[in-house]
Amino acid sequence: MEATRVLSRNFKDIFSANARYEIPFFQRGYSWEQKQWKKLILEDILGEDGIIDNVTNENFKETEHFFGPIVVLQKTGGHPSLLRYLIIDGQQRFTTSYLILAVIKDLIEEKSAISSNASRYVGELNKLLINDITSGDDYLKLKIFSTKGDRLPTYKAVFKSNPNSPYLADDQLLYDPKTNRIDEFVYFAKRNLKGKDVPTLWNIARAVMDSLIVVWIPLDEGKDDAQAIFESLNDAGQPLTASELLCNFLFRPLIQANESNYEQIHNEKWLKSQRKVGYPHFEEYLRNLFSIGEKKKIGKEKRMYAFLKNKYRHILTSELSLNLLNQILDHTHIYNQVSDPSKNKHSNPEITQLLYSIKATNMDTVQPYLLTLLKALELNEISGTATHGLLYELYVLLVRRKVCKLSTTKYDVFFPNLFNQIRFATDPVKAFQQKVREEGLWVDDQLFFESFQTKELYIPRELGFSRHVLQEIDKKLQTHGELPDYSSIETIEHVLPQTLDAYWRTYLGPDAIHSDLTRIINTLGNLSLNSQPANSSAGQKPFAEKQAGYNPISSLARDIKSRPEPWNIAAIQQRSADLAQTALKIWKWSL
Repeated sequence: MEATRVLSRNFKDIFSANARYEIPFFQRGYSWEQKQWKKLILEDILGEDGIIDNVTNENFKETEHFFGPIVVLQKTGGHPSLLRYLIIDGQQRFTTSYLILAVIKDLIEEKSAISSNASRYVGELNKLLINDITSGDDYLKLKIFSTKGDRLPTYKAVFKSNPNSPYLADDQLLYDPKTNRIDEFVYFAKRNLKGKDVPTLWNIARAVMDSLIVVWIPLDEGKDDAQAIFESLNDAGQPLTASELLCNFLFRPLIQANESNYEQIHNEKWLKSQRKVGYPHFEEYLRNLFSIGEKKKIGKEKRMYAFLKNKYRHILTSELSLNLLNQILDHTHIYNQVSDPSKNKHSNPEITQLLYSIKATNMDTVQPYLLTLLKALELNEISGTATHGLLYELYVLLVRRKVCKLSTTKYDVFFPNLFNQIRFATDPVKAFQQKVREEGLWVDDQLFFESFQTKELYIPRELGFSRHVLQEIDKKLQTHGELPDYSSIETIEHVLPQTLDAYWRTYLGPDAIHSDLTRIINTLGNLSLNSQPANSSAGQKPFAEKQAGYNPISSLARDIKSRPEPWNIAAIQQRSADLAQTALKIWKWSL
């Protein structure tokens, strides 16, 4: 990169050319948020001591505001009437500046009936926003050519209509107006600028065109690796996520192999997978998927990307990339069943129920194992009976260890490759139990029974698990034919209140100052299920009044109603032991 080629330029100069500034495939979509938008428009341009405040004699060119570097790579090929550049770094600033001009053009046009200068201003802005070109693809009229769902909303921001383009059908599938950041910015800018008069709007446009100065840094197409340079520069701006880096890594062989349909592959494989799982969960999905068969569950975020890059960097071909992309897509429905079984039900209701129960333990470390097991079931590599048995044993293991407050440190090592070790066993369930014993993870009945009396079941950060255990015990104790609606009694009630008032301190006598009272109050024997209003009403009421007020719809509440006074430590411990016997029947090893 020769220093003499680096220039200071403004956007009027940049956008005056008939050119297509492409956002490369390896870049993320438009991602600036209100924080950046407010700073640029409301502070840097319109704010106190901003650009407009500092302009003298309307000389915007003299009021320079440094807007960062723009790294570009001029490309050969493309339409003969257009210069073609890849925006390697600075696309967020570049795109935002372009969109501001589009919004201002629209707002000025709306006021053309009351402003004699409006038509002239709109004409000048159109020259900067629209390429003077005749083509069968309307997208060539845009100065900015992006991908990943941003192309269509950018076109609509400038032209207020859909383009006549071969890309339109694909773009309509990618474009989500509810979440697209281009649309969010256009809405933000219009909301903040619509009250301005035409002279003010034109001054804002001039600030963008003439005052925002960028350092224009061109790369050499024959010498510079644009994607590698982009990744090295990325951390200075808004860093790419691990999944975005992995996407770029997987698609590099396809691009280098001149796969002309790599964008279609991206849409049909990567983006489809992302949509199926949901963007917020996609990275965790990839982490679990690529942990399958490994010695240890791979790390989160950038550690995941670093692991996979090191694993595949010397062997990644376009064929292997396609295989990995297919693998990502093929497991999405299974991950959804595992991560949210209440919304994504398995075809087998019993498996769905077990997945729901496993989910209630909040032990996501087991997901690589579950992904492998359920994929094997889908491929008929394991029977439904064996799958059900393995899921049940896993559920029993997780509940027992969690109730006993045992370490989960080994889970990251134990589960990623577990299924590969037992899948071909004559009796997979027996093989599972053997592996559990070998790793020292087994929990016998005695320890499980005692833990209900000695360990707190009620833990504020684990209320979902606490509620699940209580509901399962409640179900087991039900003598009526129909189970209650547990959504109506999902509040955990402490019979002996967590905070004792004067009445309860007197009632308990010496127990009120017992050194372990806080722990005992949170054990199984002191807990029940109640509705939220009833729970609030019960509060510090005496034991007899609580008994009378408990709704007998819950078998746990009926059990409390049948208990004699006094309600003290001995009574709580006795009830813990009684209910622990029921728990042994629910979470019982099958062999």
